[in-house]
Amino acid sequence: MSGISYLGYCWEIARSHKYIHSRRLHDAHGKHPVMRVGPDWLSFGKAQAAKDIYGYASSCSKAAIYDALSGGGRHLVNISDKSKHSARRRMVAAAYAPRHSEKWEMSIAESMTHLLTQMDRRCTTPLEAGQDVDPNELNFEAMHWSNLFTFEVIIKIGMSKDMRWVEMGNDLIEITNADGTTKKISAVHCLHAGSRAAAVLVWDTERFSLYQSIAKRLSKKYAEHLQQAADWRKAVSNITRERMERFKNGEVLDDLFQPMMTGRRGEEPDIRDQDRIAEADQMINGGGDGPAISLCSTLYYLVKNPATLTRLREEIDNALSPSDRIAPWSKVRNLEYLKACIDESMRLSPPVATDLLRKTPPEGLKVDTEMVPGNTTVSISAYSAHRDPDIFEDPEAFRPERWLIRGEDKLKDMRAVFIPFSLGTRACIGRNITIVVQTVFLATLVKRYEFALPDLNWELEFDEYFNLWPLKLPLKLWQREVA
Repeated sequence: MSGISYLGYCWEIARSHKYIHSRRLHDAHGKHPVMRVGPDWLSFGKAQAAKDIYGYASSCSKAAIYDALSGGGRHLVNISDKSKHSARRRMVAAAYAPRHSEKWEMSIAESMTHLLTQMDRRCTTPLEAGQDVDPNELNFEAMHWSNLFTFEVIIKIGMSKDMRWVEMGNDLIEITNADGTTKKISAVHCLHAGSRAAAVLVWDTERFSLYQSIAKRLSKKYAEHLQQAADWRKAVSNITRERMERFKNGEVLDDLFQPMMTGRRGEEPDIRDQDRIAEADQMINGGGDGPAISLCSTLYYLVKNPATLTRLREEIDNALSPSDRIAPWSKVRNLEYLKACIDESMRLSPPVATDLLRKTPPEGLKVDTEMVPGNTTVSISAYSAHRDPDIFEDPEAFRPERWLIRGEDKLKDMRAVFIPFSLGTRACIGRNITIVVQTVFLATLVKRYEFALPDLNWELEFDEYFNLWPLKLPLKLWQREVA
């Protein structure tokens, strides 16, 4: 079917199964390094393709899927035109520079303080050796709290608004309906519902709107997902318009949104209001969802691998003093093993695990060992690139030590195809922020708490619609006794 229609791929995404879609595609690539998944779409399985498709030297452009998902507003991720993308990136890039890390740290620490209060309330008695975990003591749902934390932080850093979600323990936000009534929605749930609705149909870009129109009439669940997606957009629009109104009232706020309101010389930037809303949407989505996924996955891998957790604790304990309730960025920014643990988690469970689609130039392009015709959609998933056994030895093993090797080309080869933030000129602009968020969060929690999974054989399950969402990570936790 893939030779004549995208419906086979749409069905693969839509059908309900615990087996991660990107894993199914990766396993199929074991027999077929290049696979046709649509009439003009080739998916690659060897890591070299990541450099050829996404790297700085690549002549590929973004595929039509990004236009289909634009919804009327243009942001850094869905701007296909290279010159327009470069202009938008120049507009906002300075706000994302690492020199702002101390400012970001203040917002992170505020939310971290509330998170520690919530976690302390959920602490239990220590688990004795050989003792089974009492299900009633699985009081810390790590995915839930990671979401609250990261979304709260990015809205503070990005929009100068404190949602207080960690303090409240939920992500409820009030929006106004068309008839003037109000309702409270779960922000993250609505965001994810929108991703689900888009991810099952958008691959056939020419018929995407038609398919959505049919699906919402045939499926009550799909219609609900579309409504929740609209609720998410309304919530983001409200946050954005409130931020714009504050600027009009004379507030000059030092956040990620400010460059879209005034240029470096005080001029008004060349950007429409609907694009400002789109940029805020992508900022909150990318800066909340991706880091939350990574934090949850990293916690899981650490608890699942006690020897790794012990080594990491030694590094963190040596770097921090007993008075450091929240890990200072200045003390943990250069912890090599902590960085290796985060990278290894993103290698095995990349937040954006699916294929990122690109279009080859008219003259064609060599991808890996294949000469691909012009105007062909090409891609490789981070899930597959990160599991190429020619690059990553024992690829299914959680082994942070692989990132610490010295004096070999092996590390250079791994870094060249490590794409949790993509590569090249389209790489994630917010990666500096997420590195600070993840480092401070994990260092603080690993220093302060002990964790236990429901049982030794418990495995983390995922849901995949564009992003790779951990479903639940229930943990028993108790405070460490640190001398």
